[in-house]
Amino acid sequence: MDDVQYQALVGDRTFDITVGDDHLVVDGEEQAYTFEVLREGYVSLIVGGRSVPVSVEPVGDDQLEVTIDGQRTTVRVKDERDLLLDEFGLGEDAAAGGEVRAPMPGLVLDVLVEEGDEVAADQGLLVLEAMKMENELKAPSGGVVAAIHAASGDAVDKEALLIEIEAKE
Repeated sequence: MDDVQYQALVGDRTFDITVGDDHLVVDGEEQAYTFEVLREGYVSLIVGGRSVPVSVEPVGDDQLEVTIDGQRTTVRVKDERDLLLDEFGLGEDAAAGGEVRAPMPGLVLDVLVEEGDEVAADQGLLVLEAMKMENELKAPSGGVVAAIHAASGDAVDKEALLIEIEAKE
């Protein structure tokens, strides 16, 4: 298997992690590791010659409750796709306020809403192809679509205003 990149956020600390077939690199420090799945959600992890019991329970879309050596903590995990989207401004913070702007140059593949539509926070509004990836831009908050400034097939520049959303009264 090729090495896979992750980022783990634990409290206010961020850890860059690379996982390979037989090695684990955490913030630049390489460790040999092996693990054995004991049953769903429970793993016996051996790192640096030490056996560490680990349980993992998904909580939400990108968070895990991880218990290591009896200590439980919430871990938010970003995989390679999440990290790439963040790098190009297509991550969670791509939309701000009542405006949805293009986080980078791209091609509008599909507009998922119409003017006057009521939308919920995080609802998909528009599909933008950028860097050969299709990315759904979402509503920053709930409201009503006040204006659409792009159509399917439009090439847009970075920061181009695509959709305006007005707060519901």
